[in-house]
Amino acid sequence: MPVKKNQKSKIKNQKLPLATSVQRTAKASIKEKLKQPKVFIGLIVVILAIGIFFLKGLFVAALVNGEPITRITIVKELEKQGGKQALSSLVNQTLILQEAKKKNVQVSQGEIDASIKKIEDSLKTQGQNLETALAQQGMTRQDLSMQLKLRNLVEKLLADRIKVTDKEVADYIEKNKDTFPIDMKEPEIKKSVTEQLKQQKLGSSSQAWLQELTKNAKINYFVNY
Repeated sequence: MPVKKNQKSKIKNQKLPLATSVQRTAKASIKEKLKQPKVFIGLIVVILAIGIFFLKGLFVAALVNGEPITRITIVKELEKQGGKQALSSLVNQTLILQEAKKKNVQVSQGEIDASIKKIEDSLKTQGQNLETALAQQGMTRQDLSMQLKLRNLVEKLLADRIKVTDKEVADYIEKNKDTFPIDMKEPEIKKSVTEQLKQQKLGSSSQAWLQELTKNAKINYFVNY
């Protein structure tokens, strides 16, 4: 059946509201999408601002009348004052650890803990505690553990060079017999002297040994202090 002109007009008029609604929805969707990047950027800015506030100590060490002193500035100043010594110490540490790994020499956590306990016991007899002593030297317990690990590794690596004979102990006691406490028993004296002589040999032998390692190692320096 043919559609009359008036009916076509009515149908056309009926579709207009629907088309208009779709267009409005599309426009709103486009506007919303355009707003999303702005919201996203704003959110990032807020997060960064919060992060900088709480982590400002990672970048700024102090503010002097509003002027910042950055941690990078401090690092540069510290490098000027002790960079050479610090780098040398880290090079030696790396050489010792590499040599120990090469020779399959290890130090257990139990050995380190035993060494720490000896230090703690010694400090207690002097009315001090380990934490206070470490803080005075600007060290942490972790720093101490690393030092003890390195020392024990060197002792094991140089065991043949730092042996102390009974004759060396007897000769030392004879030459210094007047310096020992009267109530100190002979076994205690021998033990103390043996350890003292061992540490003396360790000091001199380790320096020469480290020089040998440094000479034979391939070390590339990229910073000159």
